[in-house]
This record gives sequence, C-alpha cells and structure tokens, in this order.
Amino acid sequence: MVILKPLTGDIIVSSVVLNGVTFEAKSGDQLEDVSMGLVSPQMVAICSSDDGPAAAIDQLLLSQGNIIDGSVEINGQDIANFRRHPERVMAFFENVQLKGKTVEKVLHRALRHVSGALDVEHTLQMLLPLGIKYNIKTAILSAVQQQELKIIILLALRRPVVVLGDALDGLTEKSRLIIGNLIKDYTRKTDSLVIFTSDNVSTMMRFANTIYYFNSNRLTSARDLTMNDGVDCTVTVTGTGFPVEMAVKLGAHMLEEAENEVRFLFTGNIQALLPLLEQSTITDVRIEDSTVEDELMAY
Repeated sequence: MVILKPLTGDIIVSSVVLNGVTFEAKSGDQLEDVSMGLVSPQMVAICSSDDGPAAAIDQLLLSQGNIIDGSVEINGQDIANFRRHPERVMAFFENVQLKGKTVEKVLHRALRHVSGALDVEHTLQMLLPLGIKYNIKTAILSAVQQQELKIIILLALRRPVVVLGDALDGLTEKSRLIIGNLIKDYTRKTDSLVIFTSDNVSTMMRFANTIYYFNSNRLTSARDLTMNDGVDCTVTVTGTGFPVEMAVKLGAHMLEEAENEVRFLFTGNIQALLPLLEQSTITDVRIEDSTVEDELMAY
C-alpha cells in the first residue's frame, strides 16, 4: 500500500474560490457570473452538456484569458499571485508528458526537480494494481495504459489542486474504478482538491463529493453527494395511474409528463420505487442509466 504523507512547503492550497466571475478564455470558452467555493479534501465534478465550462475553469486557473468581472482566490490569495508559476500549487493532466524509453525513465523525468513530489519507488507501487511495471517500454504501452500512467504521474506530483479534466473517460471500467478510488484516497491523505468532468453520470456520482451543474456558461446548481449511496437512473413509465406525487417524495425529478407516459430522473434506492410501478394500468417500464442531459434538466 502506498502511504501519501501530508504535503510540505510554504504554500498549501486547500481552496479555490470564484466570486461572481465573468471570464473569457483564450479558447473562446466563457464563464458568466460564476460563484463557487471549492474546499479540500474533495473531488469536484463539473457537469455540462459540452466541455466549455470545464475548459474555461482550466484556463482560468492557468491565467489563459481575461477576467472581465469578479475575483478568483486560491487559498485566500488572488490568482494573480500564481500567474507565473501555477505548477507550484496546481497540476494539470493536459500538461503531463511521457518522456523516456521506459516507464521508470518517464517517472524520473516527470518527478525530478519537483519539490514535494512522490519518489519513483513509491510511484511505481501505485502502478502495480494496473499491471504497469518499471521496465516496460513506453512505446508498447496501449492508449489506455498511457492514460493510466499520466494520471498516476499527476498524483505523484502531489500538488494541492489537481485538474484532471475528462481523463477518467479514457479508461476501461476496471481501471477507472481502481484509479478513481486511488484519487479519492489521495484527496483525503494529502488534503487536496481534485477537479474533473465526465460524459458519464455514474463516473461523476461514484467519485465526486460535489457536482456543479452548468447551463452553457452559467452555473445553475450544486449537489452534495456526501451522503449519496447510489447512482441516478432515468425511468420511463408508459400507461396511466402512476402516483407522481409519491414518486417525487421518494426522490423522483420529473423530466416529462404526458397523458400516457411519464419520464423522470430517480435518485435513491430503486427498490423503494418498485411498489409504485405495480399499477395494473401501467403497461411498460424502462429503467436506464441517467444521461448528462437528464441531469441538467433535473438540476
């Protein structure tokens, strides 16, 4: 088991706070009047119908664009203080590069001269559950293995703020579970903040402590998942007589209501809903994984 000791140094970032921020990124992505208070240790998911808000937040933290209004603070300090050297307190997946003929050499190059980074020996231990050994040639790693290696390097840098982007989406289900749980453990043991996004609702719900929902460039709501023990699903009921009010009390968020069909997002244990679906006038029931679009309609 890898032991991640607390970070040491002059600056330990444990919060990212946006106060009424309107921002235009170099890419053209925007944020409009966004206020968020992200405090470690936690994983934060950005949920949107496109990658604009997540991309804008990444570039905001990298000072790649213009803050038109509002302010941004990192651990109580204005973000301008980190403009020249954001890597002192933040690590970005998109900046991780694999340079070296073998995995061991890649790690040496990525971690050397990085104050507070995990050493190569302990980083290799983090790779063991993924089947990636020190002497494997980088050139023969599959695309998924390269993605796994880059995420492990990102963690090994041991920065207080980790911007993961949608890197989890590039993994297999098995490695996503291993790495996702490793990242959750990382946030607790190093008192860090991890920001990520995903096209998969179950990925966000499984690993995030909080989900922030965006409609285009505006933040619409935030959802605390601390006490959540399941994954949202979308239920479509065909027929009549479905007790809508009772379903809402149990955790349903209505998406569409027609004369002979009801569609809703359900949060909670699906077993609690089953008695409501036993009406003789109900002719069909479909239960599917929730989509990002359904989440945004509900939240």
